[in-house]
Amino acid sequence: MDDSFSFRASLPLRRQFDPVVLKAAVFGMLVVLGIGLFASWVIRSERESFSRADRRVSAARAEAAETVEAPEAATIDREADEATRIALDAARAAFLEHRSFLDAGPAQLSTLQPGYTFVDGPSTAPTIVSVASTAATWAAAVLGSGGMCHWIRATSAGNVSHGIGTGCTGAAALVPSAAR
Repeated sequence: MDDSFSFRASLPLRRQFDPVVLKAAVFGMLVVLGIGLFASWVIRSERESFSRADRRVSAARAEAAETVEAPEAATIDREADEATRIALDAARAAFLEHRSFLDAGPAQLSTLQPGYTFVDGPSTAPTIVSVASTAATWAAAVLGSGGMCHWIRATSAGNVSHGIGTGCTGAAALVPSAAR
């Protein structure tokens, strides 16, 4: 024999798990699981929110469909109604300033609402508002794009009436409907 040393192992070496690597792997899996749960919660909440919004929109549409009562309601000219409402707001502002509708004529209202033309004569378009007034009553008439005349009348007591008629002038709208 010779004096050299030789070592021979017949058993394979076993690898042991490092506890730090094991902890990091478990922590990583928990982070991935947490992110997945959070993402699914966000997606589920978003879908529920969209379905609630869809239900609200469909309920509003159903309610709007129920409010149309007659064929005349569908033919209301929105531009003319808007013009009469804006003219009434301007007339009320003039009334509050002077305590009389006499200062709510075409010249005064034109300065308060420059987007519309206020006249003493007949209205011929949705942006042309015919007005007339006494000390205690004010009225306006607007010819809608559908050819119907929309009128509104206000009193110093705060009573407001409106409707659709003929004779598209503020003077015609100033007369109560019973006298027409």
